[in-house]
Amino acid sequence: MTESIKILIADDSEMMRLVMKRLFNKYIVSPNISETRNLPDAINYLKVERVDFLLLDINMPHGDSNPDTIREILAIQPDIKICMFSGNDKDALQQDFLAAGAVGFVQKDEKMGDSLQQVINRVFN
Repeated sequence: MTESIKILIADDSEMMRLVMKRLFNKYIVSPNISETRNLPDAINYLKVERVDFLLLDINMPHGDSNPDTIREILAIQPDIKICMFSGNDKDALQQDFLAAGAVGFVQKDEKMGDSLQQVINRVFN
C-alpha cells in the first residue's frame, strides 16, 4: 500500500471532498490531505505548498479547469501527479487532459473508488 503522500483535493462540493478523503484514506497509508474549493485557491496553494497528487475537479466556481490549467500547474510543480475529477463525460474529455500531462481521469459515478484506486496504483506503485 502506498504511504505518506501529500494530496490536494480541489472540488467545490464538500460532499465529494469528504467521499474522496475517505477513499484516499482507504488506499494510502497516512495520506496528508488538503482541500480547496475553487481553481484560484488551488493554484495559489500549489504556489506555496509542494503536493504529490492533485485531484482536480473540472467545473468549479471562479474558473473551470482545462488542458491549459494542467500545463500551468505542471509549470509550477513539474513532479506533481494530476488526476482529473468530473461528472462530465470522461470519454469526451479524457484524451485532451492526458495529452496535457494529467495522469488519470476519475468520473464522478458509482465506480469512482475503483477508478481512483487504479490511478493511485499505476502512479505510485
